[in-house]
Amino acid sequence: MEHVLNTISSPEIKGHLEIIKLYSDGREEVHFSEDNIITSGMGYTLLRAFESHGAGSISSFQIVYFQLGVSGAVTLQASGNGSLSSSLDEAEYGAANFEIDNHDLWASGVNQGEETFGIIPFPYIKKISPTRVMYQIFVGEDACNAKTLNEIGLFSRNPDNLVTEGSYLCAYRYFTPLEKVDQFSVLFRWTIEF
Repeated sequence: MEHVLNTISSPEIKGHLEIIKLYSDGREEVHFSEDNIITSGMGYTLLRAFESHGAGSISSFQIVYFQLGVSGAVTLQASGNGSLSSSLDEAEYGAANFEIDNHDLWASGVNQGEETFGIIPFPYIKKISPTRVMYQIFVGEDACNAKTLNEIGLFSRNPDNLVTEGSYLCAYRYFTPLEKVDQFSVLFRWTIEF
């Protein structure tokens, strides 16, 4: 168990977020490209996975959810952060080209209440090396319009194996504000390295 705790607190777990605007004429524009913050929710999720000793489903520990927000801040880029400042609700995602799920958000062992999460399809989660996983979140032309996006988070599914799913924030990034309009789609390419 000591090795697990050392791994969880190790600076070896890191991530990088790249945000690309995709135009219908084929043009691509990199809006943002920087490292992200791995939060304590990642450590908690890994700890629960190692504690389970094969009990429960591996899917409970997978990182399959995301949220976008509009009130991010550099000050939220801390390992203790457990939530976005102001995540979008279901209506604000608009005509989303991805599935939406509403369930509980947990932070520091406390239920924060029901929130809206986007679901990352499994074909958009790729192991690109033995120690690196890439998550691709595609936000289409008709999704999130008239919103100035500036924060994003990756969330584990349900590491406590609760009846009502309870997600933990595993990675967070505040980014240069992006006014989303229907003239382009956005690709969030997020790589986590263990």
